[in-house]
Amino acid sequence: MTVGQFSVRIGAALLAGLMVGCGAAPPKAEAPVASPSASPASLSPAATIAEIQRSPVFVRLRQTPQEQPAQKGMGLQIGDTIRTQDQAMAQLDLSNGLAFRIGGDAVLTLQPDNRLNLAAGSMITWVQPGQKVPTEIVTPIGVAGIRGTTVHVEIPKDPNQGTRFFAWEGLVSVRLPGQTEEIQLRTAEEVRIKPSDRDLNTVRQRIRRIPLTEWRQKRQSDQLLNGFRGRITTQTIIDRIKPGQVTLSDPVPTPPAVPRPQPVAPTPRASQPSPTPAASPTPVASPKPPAPQPANPVKPQAASQPPRDRTAGKAPKLKPPEKQRDREKPRGRGERDDDDRKPRGNQGDGRKPRGRSNQGDDDRKPRGGSNQDDDRKPRNYGDDKDDDNRSRGSRGGKRDDDD
Repeated sequence: MTVGQFSVRIGAALLAGLMVGCGAAPPKAEAPVASPSASPASLSPAATIAEIQRSPVFVRLRQTPQEQPAQKGMGLQIGDTIRTQDQAMAQLDLSNGLAFRIGGDAVLTLQPDNRLNLAAGSMITWVQPGQKVPTEIVTPIGVAGIRGTTVHVEIPKDPNQGTRFFAWEGLVSVRLPGQTEEIQLRTAEEVRIKPSDRDLNTVRQRIRRIPLTEWRQKRQSDQLLNGFRGRITTQTIIDRIKPGQVTLSDPVPTPPAVPRPQPVAPTPRASQPSPTPAASPTPVASPKPPAPQPANPVKPQAASQPPRDRTAGKAPKLKPPEKQRDREKPRGRGERDDDDRKPRGNQGDGRKPRGRSNQGDDDRKPRGGSNQDDDRKPRNYGDDKDDDNRSRGSRGGKRDDDD
């Protein structure tokens, strides 16, 4: 074999090898692309409807634009919306330990990162005791943050009344949308945020702690607490905690003093300046001439006072009436006071006087015995007295000398 033939064969072999190596590989099967509207069946629901009170309650899934009636046990995913109508209420339990109840005419959407977007109505949210699940309740006017507490949020039908945030137990943080500064609400404290609020200090002045009596009445009459068959897991804490406490072990604080705004004095208008009063000239007092003084001033003598009447003001003492002594003349025996009256012992019946019947009027001796002189006159006072005394003596009683 010549060199030329050998070269030809080698070239043919190399060409055949190149043709085999450059052959096309068989096409591979493409993997199916998942549709964005399809929801994998293996994903667990983010929330479950635990209870429904007084229908109707509707659910709108994220993939479907239309609502469908809600049923107990239905699961909801992130992005789904639940709505109540009229007096209907519903309770949802989340898989992370969070739970909430919504009242009538409420609209709520589940969002990522434990955020609940409340667009209308009222709701109460709590965390299972012992768990710390950072959760935010977002409203068009304010945001409430809870850390293992129970909070009530209410959006009135008139937004100008302000969204109400109320702490049932624990500590609740409230802030304005787009701001990081927060205010703290303790148990039984509430605050309202209005659409025109931009300053958080103004909102802080509206914090109100309801008194214990109102706290107890609200606890017994609140529909979101008592309108369901079951009790929320923090109900035992709410029944025992007092207004102002954060936990049951905290002392009961005194209600904070709410600062009152000071009235602002009106400022005068620039166009109407207040007139300044003209200064009046100060009158100069003229000096008074000195009063003339006498050379020998006479001191005035004190006026003589009348003697003091010691009986002034005292009642006069009345002397007892003197006893009238019997100064009547003793009546003589056989003597008459007048012509019509006879002496004692001679009554005109012919009898003689008692005792000394043998003696006459002329022979009667004076009182004191028969040994006295004849010149001594008997004791007879009738001659010295006037007729008046004799008549007065006649009215007196007769004295019995014999006795």
